[in-house]
Amino acid sequence: MAHHQNVPLGFRFHPTDKEIVGSFLHTLLVDRNPLMPPHSNFIRACNLFGNKLEPSEIWNKYGGPQLVDQDLYFLSGLKKLTPKRMDRSVGHGGTWSETESFKLIEDDNGNPNPIGRKRKFRYENKGSEEHTWWLLDEYSLFIGPKNDYNDRSYDFDFVICRMRKNDRASSKEINLKRSSQDQVQKKRSTNKKMKKDHQMGSPAESSSHVEQGCSSSLTGGELVVSYDDVDPTDLTFFEDNPIFNIEQILGETKVEDACSPSNSENVDSSYFNWTESYMKELMACI
Repeated sequence: MAHHQNVPLGFRFHPTDKEIVGSFLHTLLVDRNPLMPPHSNFIRACNLFGNKLEPSEIWNKYGGPQLVDQDLYFLSGLKKLTPKRMDRSVGHGGTWSETESFKLIEDDNGNPNPIGRKRKFRYENKGSEEHTWWLLDEYSLFIGPKNDYNDRSYDFDFVICRMRKNDRASSKEINLKRSSQDQVQKKRSTNKKMKKDHQMGSPAESSSHVEQGCSSSLTGGELVVSYDDVDPTDLTFFEDNPIFNIEQILGETKVEDACSPSNSENVDSSYFNWTESYMKELMACI
């Protein structure tokens, strides 16, 4: 698809709206003649409405990734539910949704009446990551003058469609994913630094814990951290800080107090309550 036989190098297929309706559709539907090369190389036969393939699969199947500064063009049949209502489904749960009012195609050769209509659609499927990523222009031919040009009915059962990527939507989605990944990476880096500072006994660990909303106290010459303010649903924190012990769970309780017979019952109760609360929070996020 990048370069067709009998097509000069540097050629780009960029027909105007009038050429699509007044020439290509007229040749196919009124004259009932096939398109000849090189045009037949660029307008392919594929029913886009009711097609079970995703737009990206159609794009790849017909050589979209190899195109340079061009779009894909198809001769597509209409799947009519009623004379005015069409089946616009595509892929698995997706649909071609109209994005704006239609445009009438005028003839510049002295014909005072419009010769066809252009409608714009966008791929919509909120269950797909490619939601709004694809655009479709549909061109239909009028068989003659109409009494009402707002009538949505079709004179023929075939249309020509121009399919292309919605660069604005795909670029926005990619930037959002990239930003989210950067935030996760930054958070992981911060947690790893906290762990490293703790293991090295760095003076910086005290300030880093304060920044994370944690308090600290010394017990027997060892730093003990209270994790009362840490979000238990933050899985990355627990993955990168596997340094829990009974003092950390109980906050300011000292080792000797926590392990004394008089406080063992309170220790068990506090630990059980904390664990039960954490597991409820964790299961709610699954």
